[in-house]
Amino acid sequence: MSTVRRRLVVLGGPGDGLVVAEAIHQAAAAGQQVELVGFLNDALPLGTTLQNVPVLGRFEDWRQLDSGLLFCPAVQKVKDMPARVGRIESLGIPDGRWGTIIHPRAVVASDVEVGVGAFVASCVTVQPGSRIGRFASLRAGAVLGHHSVVDDHAYVGPNATMCGRTVVSYGAHLGPGAVLLDNRTLGPFSVAGISSAVTKDVPEYWVVFGNPAVRVGTIQKRKR
Repeated sequence: MSTVRRRLVVLGGPGDGLVVAEAIHQAAAAGQQVELVGFLNDALPLGTTLQNVPVLGRFEDWRQLDSGLLFCPAVQKVKDMPARVGRIESLGIPDGRWGTIIHPRAVVASDVEVGVGAFVASCVTVQPGSRIGRFASLRAGAVLGHHSVVDDHAYVGPNATMCGRTVVSYGAHLGPGAVLLDNRTLGPFSVAGISSAVTKDVPEYWVVFGNPAVRVGTIQKRKR
């Protein structure tokens, strides 16, 4: 077992950034070799502290930090994911500098593939055959059925359920308490609202809501 301590910096602030930071603290308390060193944040001044942990600069300042530090993104926001994905990609942080955080009270099957920069919160259950993509975020109490896929930059909200062989596609958002029926796909950058029952495949950039979920809007595509 490796005894090398992972020193981590969270990209985010007093919202989701603190959620990821707390998971790091809990992992350390459970005996994992991890340490939260600081935050990078575009809005807060250098030297500001969040729960006694300093802000070390803006996102672009990652290049000036110690080369041994790993970064953990906490920038996901519903309906704004095309822009947020672009922001992460623009930083040019190499794969080897991204950390992956799995809360010690999450249950992840032994064969599950977890991508760099992913976050798995407390009380999450991930069943066998599943895959968690790069920079994906699984929030507290989420359940992933067998052979489900959470693609890169995708989000599964608190207490949401993905039944067997489902897909939350690239940049998509399955809202808190929502359910994705077996063998269904939530398309790229689409959003399923709070407590929605998604019974049919959802095309890219759609917003759906209700039981059963129906289209109520669209996500604006990122300008290139």
